[in-house]
Amino acid sequence: MEKNILIIERNIEAVFFYKQLLQVHGYAIDHVSSDSQLLKYDFSIPDLFIINSRFLTLNEWEICQHLKGSPLTKNIPVIIISGTPDIADVARRCAAVFMEKPFISADLLATIKRCLDNVQ
Repeated sequence: MEKNILIIERNIEAVFFYKQLLQVHGYAIDHVSSDSQLLKYDFSIPDLFIINSRFLTLNEWEICQHLKGSPLTKNIPVIIISGTPDIADVARRCAAVFMEKPFISADLLATIKRCLDNVQ
């Protein structure tokens, strides 16, 4: 069965990159591009979240805390992708996986697979 991944990202070019990469590997991709959309849960509940961007009013920690604090999404794995190495501490504190930019596509695919396999 196809797994659904929700990309949390403001930049449409980055969303396009993720869609191109991940759909080829059998994942269904949706995205959230605003904090209001995220806070209202205006999306279908996915199998995995990828946080690739902070929003205007929410940073990676606040986004992750929001997701992990809700009964709807608390058990869904989260991957935080950032070019800021100190975000690794944020990821650990909110039980997310951290990937530093730039990354190799094969590493992202392996991380996604590992996260989804651990949910079963």
